[in-house]
Amino acid sequence: MKTIKVAALSLALFSHLALADVSPLTVVKDYMSAWNAHDSAKAAQYLANDVVYYDAAAGTPVKGKNNAEKDVIGAFIKAVPDLTWKMTSKPVYDHDTIAFRWEFSGKNSGEWAGAPATNNPIKFEGVSYITVNNGKITWQGDYYDSKKLDEELKPQAK
Repeated sequence: MKTIKVAALSLALFSHLALADVSPLTVVKDYMSAWNAHDSAKAAQYLANDVVYYDAAAGTPVKGKNNAEKDVIGAFIKAVPDLTWKMTSKPVYDHDTIAFRWEFSGKNSGEWAGAPATNNPIKFEGVSYITVNNGKITWQGDYYDSKKLDEELKPQAK
């Protein structure tokens, strides 16, 4: 029994150390890869349970991992199932906070906020500020021209 307790304690200690060794930049790059794999559940694995996620299109912070997965990540992946989210600048970071410019593109072939797909191509740029603690994203702010996105999502005149 003592051996099992020592093994369990060692596993817990080394698991925590392994998370601490993961750089915030690695976490963000892996998180973006999950978005680009169009897997909201995998992307959400990088979020802390109490994450606060501010997205310009939402307008108010979304609180909690499950809400962020459903209301932000899942909503974008559903609306733009072929999305590409890529860094367009060298990330700037200080300890646990990373900032970078990005480009988001794809085709609106899925429902967006209750509106049917327009099949319009979309492409917009923005900036993200992300805080990572113990290998998890605890805060994310995505800033972009949401009015431009709204215009791109409007049905085309026939």
